[in-house]
Amino acid sequence: MKLWFHTAALASSLLLSSLAIAASDGLPVAPYQARYEVYASGFSIGEAVITLAAAGPGAYQMTSEVRPNGLVALLASGRIREQVSGEIRAGAIQPRQYERQLDTGKKSDHMQLQFDWSAGQVQARHNAEQATLPLAPGMVDPLSLQLVVMADLQRGRMPSQYHLVDRNEIKTYQIRNRGQETLDTPLGKLNTILINQYTPGKTRMTTFWVAPDLQYLPVRIMQEKKGKEDLRMEIRAVQR
Repeated sequence: MKLWFHTAALASSLLLSSLAIAASDGLPVAPYQARYEVYASGFSIGEAVITLAAAGPGAYQMTSEVRPNGLVALLASGRIREQVSGEIRAGAIQPRQYERQLDTGKKSDHMQLQFDWSAGQVQARHNAEQATLPLAPGMVDPLSLQLVVMADLQRGRMPSQYHLVDRNEIKTYQIRNRGQETLDTPLGKLNTILINQYTPGKTRMTTFWVAPDLQYLPVRIMQEKKGKEDLRMEIRAVQR
């Protein structure tokens, strides 16, 4: 149960797609749906489905859903769902409303973020707790972070850190390049670049294997704690 609940962190992490410009809707990424198999301790425990859609000129919607399978579904019978809507203004990704709902049957967790760019603040709600946080340029939610990082990779730049709002606090993630590796995937053999995402002083680290030939689509995502694999996601299919 506890292990399944922790898939939320991985499901809400950096899941990228191509940066082919969608001139008709102004998005920096062509709409897509990506499917990933989720593993824990070497066993498949569920599927993650990530979808990006246009919501009008310069507007986007993203959803992420993790569903348990097999024995895990019998034990945890729950899902993890995220959704965000936002706009692209002067090339900058600006989320408006974000929501994450985790329900494992016995335990639930709910988070909402309201971004007010004109007032420069975020209204954050995590279960019964609420907070008003300062909003700075470039700050996003966990799901919109995907678009920000993807755009930077396509432009040939990778800042050393990113800022986002998660629960009732502002978090900073450090980014570093760990080299290259060739992987065999359901999409074929792919050359990938390894990217670490971590918080200084924390024992948890997420590594992404992104494929330049697929416009930096991640084909593997692994979360480690104290140097040991905790969770892993493997690409299964992509539809654009």
